[in-house]
Amino acid sequence: MTPPHRDNGSRDRGSSSEPNQASFFARHEWTLVGLLAILAFLLGCIGYSQTMTFSDVGGPNTWWDVAYSSFRLFIFEAPEETAGWPMYMQIARALAPMVVLYTAAKAVWNVIEEQVALYALLFRKRRFVVVCGIGETGFRIARDYCLNSSKRVVVIDNDPLNALAAELKNYGAIVVCGNAMDPLVLLKSQVIYAKELFLCTSDDKANIAIAKNAERLTRRIKATEVKKLENIARRLEPVVGGEPPDVSLRCFLCVDSPDIYEIFSVHSFFEINSSRFAIRLFNRRETIARNIFRVCAPDLYYRPGSRGNEPMHILFIGFEALVREMILQAALTAHYTDFRLPHITVLCESDNKNRVERFRHRYPHLDKTVDINFVYTDPMTITPETWYEMQTGTHFNVCYVALEHDVESILSARRLNRLRRHSGLAPLNFVVCLNQQNFLAEIIDDDFEPIIMDKLNLPDFEPIEYFESLDETISIEIVVNEALDAMARTLHNAYLNTQLASGGSNRSNASIIPWSELPAHKKKANQHAAAHMDVKLRIANCVALPIDARETEAVFPPDDLMMELLAQLEHRRWMADKYLAGYSYGEVRDEDRMLHPDLIPWEQLTEADKEKDRANIRQIPHLLKLQDLKICRMYHGIETPGRRKPVYDQV
Repeated sequence: MTPPHRDNGSRDRGSSSEPNQASFFARHEWTLVGLLAILAFLLGCIGYSQTMTFSDVGGPNTWWDVAYSSFRLFIFEAPEETAGWPMYMQIARALAPMVVLYTAAKAVWNVIEEQVALYALLFRKRRFVVVCGIGETGFRIARDYCLNSSKRVVVIDNDPLNALAAELKNYGAIVVCGNAMDPLVLLKSQVIYAKELFLCTSDDKANIAIAKNAERLTRRIKATEVKKLENIARRLEPVVGGEPPDVSLRCFLCVDSPDIYEIFSVHSFFEINSSRFAIRLFNRRETIARNIFRVCAPDLYYRPGSRGNEPMHILFIGFEALVREMILQAALTAHYTDFRLPHITVLCESDNKNRVERFRHRYPHLDKTVDINFVYTDPMTITPETWYEMQTGTHFNVCYVALEHDVESILSARRLNRLRRHSGLAPLNFVVCLNQQNFLAEIIDDDFEPIIMDKLNLPDFEPIEYFESLDETISIEIVVNEALDAMARTLHNAYLNTQLASGGSNRSNASIIPWSELPAHKKKANQHAAAHMDVKLRIANCVALPIDARETEAVFPPDDLMMELLAQLEHRRWMADKYLAGYSYGEVRDEDRMLHPDLIPWEQLTEADKEKDRANIRQIPHLLKLQDLKICRMYHGIETPGRRKPVYDQV
């Protein structure tokens, strides 16, 4: 749950405001050393020129002797008797060998620095993290720890010329060059004593193999050592969501392939949760999609209040992995009190037809959750006539653009908006979802405005928002602290307390277990319920604010009519969740065959089942208070007809 406004400006990698910028000496170290060496040589030359007797006055020395003697100062061969020497000669005599010693020490340190730093990690058990694979995702995780955490950072990458790894070294990270799939490299990085392990290589299969090797290594820890690690973790880690701190090595495994994710999300290895090792699959695309719908939800632009208004109609440009995840988010959350299926149109090139068929077969009940249609044409070359026809048939309320290349996404949104203006059509809000997979993205996004929850001030001329997917999502707060899942944990813990208080047990109900032990599909069910809570609040013209906010707390739901509407809405949301999970209607509940008797319209539910949905609505204020939030009336509400962006009425 989030306050109504949010300011997340783009972060420039080279920003001078970052706290760990190198000091002046670090940036000019060898320039200063060179200047000191030259100074020592010049002072030596001046001193020797005044103490030597030259040949032109009958002495044995020449100017070559002056230079040679000055060079000898650097190898500790200055004269031992220096009585009567000038002060600058004494300075040169001391300064020259000091320069040599510093240079030699620096050379030795460059050789052993990594080994010393890695050995020192033994004194920081459970107070450092390891990141494997320094691409755009691994870089952001490691940088966030370097800049915003007291934990030391170790990064492993097999490319010795990786510029991102070199940048992290400047931030203070320990860089280990090697293949993280090699157990010896993991041992070298002291991974078994780390608090978090992030596997962010570009190969999903490699990430899984690294996780398996890390888990095997943790088995080598002796029982007495495990106890010590538990005590350290309990002392350092706070209690989260009413649960004790996690004392194990937490492994966050990034998996982008939906097929691999589906296979391994129910694999026994990914249910490991012990005092030695705990693993969590991190679906980057799914998390990004949820985050997009948190700050750019369709109903922030338009929300149908009844069947008298046009239904919600969402346009997606492209059919990449992120678009597929956003379609599922729309199917799960775009449900409103008009009780109609949201309409979705996907505009993509014809070579996506095979992907579309696979997607439909993967979610056979998708049509029960959304009314979806595909238009096969290139968004970069779509004709003005086709674009005009698409919008006049039924107006789009919001358009999400997520093509493979960021440049194409930006150009597509701007071109379609320009065609819309030339055709005299009503404004259409665009949300451009940037992949940020190369350095070009860091340049082109410098002038993008921050994403805010209030869409009122988006310009009619160019109502385009740019969502920087990785910068907005890949962070300690979201990935590690599970900010998006905080309400999901709270939901489950409240359910757990209610069931235990009524005499329930794990024997009779497999869900009566701590959040950390829940299977992936049950965690997802709680996450989906939490993701729709903001929508319910906005439907009731309410918002969640910090508990100490000056606004007056409001009654929720405000009246019996809204209670019934939200309870019915919750049932429809629950059915969409079950349908997408693969469930079908069955007179008797059967988890193995994925049958459920409650997959029926609201009107056919028993009063007892309806009361369950009403109870879910009633508990929302209590759940928010557990997160130090309260429900307040919005000073603005979304107007349903006309302009497809918020038009507010004073409460």
